[in-house]
Amino acid sequence: MFQFAHDDRTAGLYTIAVSQFALVFMLSAVAVAVPALGREFGASASQLGLVESGYISAVAMLLFPVTRLSDKIGRGATFATGMALFTVMSVILPVCHTINQFIILRVFQGGGGAMMVSTGLAIIADLYPGPGRARAMGIVSAGVYLGLSVGPWLGGLIVTHFGWRWIFYGGALPCAVGFLLTLKTLPVKPMVAKGVRFDFGGALFIALGMILLSQGGSHLDGAYGAIMLACGVFFLLCFVFWEGRAKAPLLSLTLFSGNPAFSLGSAAQFISYAAIYGITFLLSLYLQVAQGMTAGDAGFILMVQPVMQVVFSVVSGKWCERWSPHLVATAGMGLATVGLGAAIFLGAAPSLLFTAGILALCGAGTAMFATANMAVIMGAVNRENYGVASAVVAAMRTTGMTVSLVFISGVFAVVIGPVALTHDNAGVFITAMRLAFIALTVFSALGVLMSAKGRLETRREAAGTKGGPDVGE
Repeated sequence: MFQFAHDDRTAGLYTIAVSQFALVFMLSAVAVAVPALGREFGASASQLGLVESGYISAVAMLLFPVTRLSDKIGRGATFATGMALFTVMSVILPVCHTINQFIILRVFQGGGGAMMVSTGLAIIADLYPGPGRARAMGIVSAGVYLGLSVGPWLGGLIVTHFGWRWIFYGGALPCAVGFLLTLKTLPVKPMVAKGVRFDFGGALFIALGMILLSQGGSHLDGAYGAIMLACGVFFLLCFVFWEGRAKAPLLSLTLFSGNPAFSLGSAAQFISYAAIYGITFLLSLYLQVAQGMTAGDAGFILMVQPVMQVVFSVVSGKWCERWSPHLVATAGMGLATVGLGAAIFLGAAPSLLFTAGILALCGAGTAMFATANMAVIMGAVNRENYGVASAVVAAMRTTGMTVSLVFISGVFAVVIGPVALTHDNAGVFITAMRLAFIALTVFSALGVLMSAKGRLETRREAAGTKGGPDVGE
């Protein structure tokens, strides 16, 4: 445990908060900039999907390996490296000349993000070992919600008035300041820990799985795309098989055995993000390509969802104290499913109020589910397993987000094909969007059943099971 001066703790806290803001801002703001990127580079719809899926898949595939790496060389060193990589990529990305260059560098930016997200909260725990930790965690969470809330609106304004490149230049500035503060306040010198083994086999399997999955989805218009997709699924299954037998696994699977609340809660977490996450990407394209809105106007509409998430995250926390978290999670998932189902009926005729209503339902439902399901998952494990459980939650979230974008890229590749996405082929885009929403609605409904099943299974368990008592029951 490191000892920190008060000023260093404060600077470190706000550095972590800036890093969490930058991570989600680069997702939500760039989602609004995607149509502008497509117009400049002449990119196909499936290539535009890779702009986001490449970023988030890099986070997903590196989350567990980087967590183990930080155990070996130190959290400060890992965080500083990630912050530096993220900042450098933010400066280089705007000078790309082709969409393929952009996608590759975006993956490297996601790698830097993985280093920050896997170590940030652990560093906060080191900075605030006693009183003040809850307040510090709240400040970091505020950074996440701020990035989600202002990303679509601010990103849209930047694209409309200055161009998409300034999203990255603007995002690089606070990251550069944060990196300098990191060097000043955190122990960033690598210190190799003895006895910490690294699971190279597991790291290889998850990397191959995520890379092939994201690439395969964007090339489903050809046979090689389907082959890559199948190979991606195969390597991810190999990862699970390997982790169950590895001596020093990146992911311990023992938490899942004999613990239905944890297993079903984790599965529902994956389904929720796989079903809901792509709605911002789809509706950003819909508003700008099909409805002809500017990026600024589209970003203002898209802001409805994260604002509802902020509001209902607070409210649902109180509801979990009054009712069973399982019940709140299931209700939230159901509300989001209704929002996805309503999106199927979006058409060429503009209906901004209807679109805002869809975003409100999905935002409120997602926030209710995420808060309550976290209580379910953390309530299903003992205190000594909180760290592993948190990593599993993050992995389910990022993997679900990746699958969502990969699926949408696949639909675009099959329905629209390798052509640039413009207002002239907006009708084909709407057809592809509707097909995507139909499938995502069905998948989300499966999540409702999964969450409800978790409540039933937990009720059958005795009060003293391995995982511990279910919160709120």
